[in-house]
Amino acid sequence: MWFPVILLGVLVVLTEQVLTDGPLLAVDRWTRETVQGWVADMPWPWVNSLAEWWTDLGLASWSGSVLAVMAVFVSVRRRSWRPLAAALLAAIALFGTVIPGKILIGRPGPQGDPVASGAWGWFPSGHTATASICLGTAALIYATAFSRFRRTVCAATAFLCAGVGFCLIWRDYHWLWDVVASGCLTGIVLWCLNRLILKRE
Repeated sequence: MWFPVILLGVLVVLTEQVLTDGPLLAVDRWTRETVQGWVADMPWPWVNSLAEWWTDLGLASWSGSVLAVMAVFVSVRRRSWRPLAAALLAAIALFGTVIPGKILIGRPGPQGDPVASGAWGWFPSGHTATASICLGTAALIYATAFSRFRRTVCAATAFLCAGVGFCLIWRDYHWLWDVVASGCLTGIVLWCLNRLILKRE
């Protein structure tokens, strides 16, 4: 029970820091300078191409499709409505929190792009949340049908989603705290789905 509470606490603190331009944002600036220094010194162009491809895993058209296919597959296999319900609730949680948050908070991106009135800001990271919530939910759904592969699938999914967040920072698309905030939100959503719906299978 303490897991989602701690994540919520971190999310609240980060949101407050972004809204008030608090001292923790210095970590954002230091991280950006450090990572962009690595990027500038990188001798292999393919690394940037790989990072760009990896960020695309956060597109709803990709990760959302994986979630939808997995939910339908497992629902049919197990003859249960729970995987479909979990997928639907995950989508509602994603679009019902991230998009309003980005609009209301309106944080500029690391490249200094201004946020027009009513436009989407950069906090929290939409790509990180989309990849993590959709693929994370898909992994949990898969695990209900193939429990012996649960650890492997969940570990691989965590690696993919962490990679999305890191590559967004690498490509200078997001600040560190944008990504961390989405990670906290993801943890809360997945914990709730697993405890309230999928674990009842």
